[in-house]
Amino acid sequence: LFKPRPANSMKLKPKNFVMGLLTLCSMPSAQAQELGAWIFGQAKAENGAIIHMATLASSTLISSAATDYAALYTISCQTGEPMKWVQQLRLEDALSSRGQVELLATIDQKLPREEFWIVTGNKRTLTRENLPDIAELRTAKTLKLEWNWGWSWLWLSDEAHFELGDAGAIIFTLAKSCGIEEPQW
Repeated sequence: LFKPRPANSMKLKPKNFVMGLLTLCSMPSAQAQELGAWIFGQAKAENGAIIHMATLASSTLISSAATDYAALYTISCQTGEPMKWVQQLRLEDALSSRGQVELLATIDQKLPREEFWIVTGNKRTLTRENLPDIAELRTAKTLKLEWNWGWSWLWLSDEAHFELGDAGAIIFTLAKSCGIEEPQW
């Protein structure tokens, strides 16, 4: 079974850092700035809306056949129409699932809760639009996301732990950048 290891038990590989930057720079005219453990960025959506985002690497590594890596968690807000808040989890391994995936989310020491996230076309990014989730993160210090992957005959579990730092300041900064109110709980 999966046993998480602290991310600092191995040196950060350039590939992981590059994957983080690629997440931020996946759309035209992206800009990124590092602030603490979070990396802030900006991109333009296909509809022309500006997306402001903050990305954080997991504090645990995920074991993979190729290499161990840190998952990337992103909170973003989008200006224009529709204005929205989005969470993303980026993995290096492709999931076998399509459509929705059930994750267990644990914020701080609260009980885990089931959430449904959308698997994108590349099967490496999970997305969730949910304002109450992001509002709850404003006072959180840690986030743990757990999911299953594999095939019907073999299911494996993975998890990623995130040390959120001052998530309230991160969400405040994103809200100001998007010109919208902070999510309320």
